[in-house]
Amino acid sequence: MSLPKSARSKADKRNAPPASLEAPHPEGHHVEPGRPDTALGLERLLFFSDAVLAIAITLLAIDLKLPEALTAKDSAELARHLLEMGGKFLSFFISFAVIGLSWLSHHRLFAYIRRYTPTLLWLNLLFLLGVTFLPFATDLLGSHFGFLLARTLYAATVAFIGLAETLLWLYATQNRRLVDRDLDAGVIRTLTLRSLVAPVFFLLSIPLAYVAPGWALVLWGLPAFANVLIPARR
Repeated sequence: MSLPKSARSKADKRNAPPASLEAPHPEGHHVEPGRPDTALGLERLLFFSDAVLAIAITLLAIDLKLPEALTAKDSAELARHLLEMGGKFLSFFISFAVIGLSWLSHHRLFAYIRRYTPTLLWLNLLFLLGVTFLPFATDLLGSHFGFLLARTLYAATVAFIGLAETLLWLYATQNRRLVDRDLDAGVIRTLTLRSLVAPVFFLLSIPLAYVAPGWALVLWGLPAFANVLIPARR
């Protein structure tokens, strides 16, 4: 005697394999047995990098505060104290732009990177090392803006971040190691040039600061304009 239709349906569900064994891989995402999941690895790298950059940019604002013992009697006195913090405000905005441009560049480069290796992970950590040190360099610059040592350390930190990011890109694109084989050479050259703009200008500002401090600060602002002038290629 055959079972009713509802009973057969319940029996089929009980005998069916677990859903986790049935679910197919997402379209275009197949992992061979014994091989690392490249897509997941790149996602974790990007999520971790974005988190570090977000924390670093948040720390800039946390360090931007009035002295705890300050008690202004009126608005005029408060305005005077805020003016005294001019160096801190300036260093905050410079570092916000540096981290923002670094994130944009990092995002742009990894749009072309398809695979990863342990070396790429280490190079990315080297980039993040500079990013995590930047809030300290920013605080030092804001507190001692007129000191050449503070400016030198800050410029060296920004140059380190840019050079690490450039090295990461050069490694990924050498012989199309981690990018598509048909990636246009012009795209590689353009993104390499964009990555080098900030470290070159900040490195040049170090010796210039000893003879013309004002012009050294002008160099710090040029990378943002240079990236706009260098056309993006796809």
